[in-house]
Amino acid sequence: MQIQYLEIVTNEVDAVCAAYAAVHDVRFGEPDAGLGNARTAQLAGGGIVGVRTPLRETEEPVVRP
Repeated sequence: MQIQYLEIVTNEVDAVCAAYAAVHDVRFGEPDAGLGNARTAQLAGGGIVGVRTPLRETEEPVVRP
C-alpha cells in the first residue's frame, strides 16, 4: 500500500517519533502549525507520516491514513 499521509495522534509524540525514526530511518521536523502541530517525516516511498497530540480533550489517540 502506498502511503500519502499517515496521521498518528498520541499523547507520546516524542516516543512515537523516536520509534518510527529508528525503524524507518527518517527524521522528524519541528511541529507544523498547519497540521495541528504534527511533527512530520518524509518516508522512503514518498509519503509523509505526521505525529501529533490530541487537539481537544475528547480526541482519542488514533492512527489514520
